[in-house]
Amino acid sequence: MPAQKVLIIGGGAAGTSCAFELRKLDKEVEIIILEKGSHLEYSPCALPYVLSGEIGSFDDIFIFKKEDYENNNIQIFLNTSAEKIDRKAKKIICSTAQKKMEISYDKLVLAIGGAPRFPSIKGLDKLDPATLKTITDARQIQKNVSRGDSSAVIGAGLIGLELAVALKKSGEKVSVLDIKDRPLPYLLDKDMSRQVSEYLNNLGIDLFFNSDIDRVDQKQIYLGGDRLNFDKIYLCTGMEANFDLAQRAGLETKEAIEVNDKLQSSDKNIYACGDCVLSTEFNTEKRILSQLGTIAVRQGRVVAQNILGRNVRTPKVLNNTITKIGDLFVGSVGLSLDRSKEEGWKSVAARYSGEVRSEYYPPSSLISVKVISDKSGKVIGGQIIGREEVVGRLNLLSLAIEKGMNLDDLIGMETCYNPASAPINEPLNMVADLCKKKLSLLSDE
Repeated sequence: MPAQKVLIIGGGAAGTSCAFELRKLDKEVEIIILEKGSHLEYSPCALPYVLSGEIGSFDDIFIFKKEDYENNNIQIFLNTSAEKIDRKAKKIICSTAQKKMEISYDKLVLAIGGAPRFPSIKGLDKLDPATLKTITDARQIQKNVSRGDSSAVIGAGLIGLELAVALKKSGEKVSVLDIKDRPLPYLLDKDMSRQVSEYLNNLGIDLFFNSDIDRVDQKQIYLGGDRLNFDKIYLCTGMEANFDLAQRAGLETKEAIEVNDKLQSSDKNIYACGDCVLSTEFNTEKRILSQLGTIAVRQGRVVAQNILGRNVRTPKVLNNTITKIGDLFVGSVGLSLDRSKEEGWKSVAARYSGEVRSEYYPPSSLISVKVISDKSGKVIGGQIIGREEVVGRLNLLSLAIEKGMNLDDLIGMETCYNPASAPINEPLNMVADLCKKKLSLLSDE
């Protein structure tokens, strides 16, 4: 029996992890990747940190070299765009700058990612605002940076804030605008996002929230009766899934490609993973766009296993997220208090700030931890902000939510202690205890 032929459209995190997982599990399967861009896999999340100078070069953020693909017998075609899926004939019509091709498949994987979302702001389409999605975008931004220039960043999400700090470090005057009332509105509650706003203000970044932009022209943004001048404008208003190719092929789509829990599309021979698919949210069971690199890698591996008949279900997503904004680490997992209440849940939250080591052991370093629980005391979310020791606690909260732990579990959790590395009163113990006390008040109502 001849080996399966697997064709993967998209050479980013999801597609590449699928290809290498396939090869790890099966030495005979034929693997082909079609990538419309000109680069092998790199880390898009690292782009702002190259711009800020924290990473030395764009060359440092590539994950694999050409010989890695060759040594694993994975064919990759760069600068190759998939134009049409012929599901009946099980082939892809694709093109390069020089020619058109047809490539057959036994199984097809769509890992076609997402694209920047463009809001409907009058005059924006005439400006061709810069976005930060690809390494090509980042190189152009780096080329155009000029000390003393005024840059306006529309969007106070992860990419918008990371880019704003990078531009500020390069000597530009930076303003951030968002239609929402705070930075990172989908990750943080107001009390936690206030710390981020204060930090950005201290860096000298101007913040404009509740900014309903009337229109823009070549040098000005019109905000009601106010005007904001700029030399350059950047658009960081989120991503939307690429699914036109799937839609034209008659696959089931909504705001992304619909897949089952094995990441199989409405065609049993076509799988999809990464930023182009809807995932199931852990707490609410709702279908959402996750679009995190960690989720893309995990889904790519699940697809590979299912192509080979392993019958693996993709985990639901908690959207465990962390970013570094200047010297500040900001993390979020599960539901925020605001989001839980929007879902109609009776929930409570508590916040605690404390040292990451003994108070007398220098240097001082505060961490703020917030925990959200439902009315039964089950942990459903958490947010952490600090300059160090954030990611470990965030991952612990992720595990706690996934395993159905409650506040008592966190309160009773045994923790380590050493003056140089851990406080005697662990912040997670403390915040869980505070949250339980608030929960008891809720129960008395």
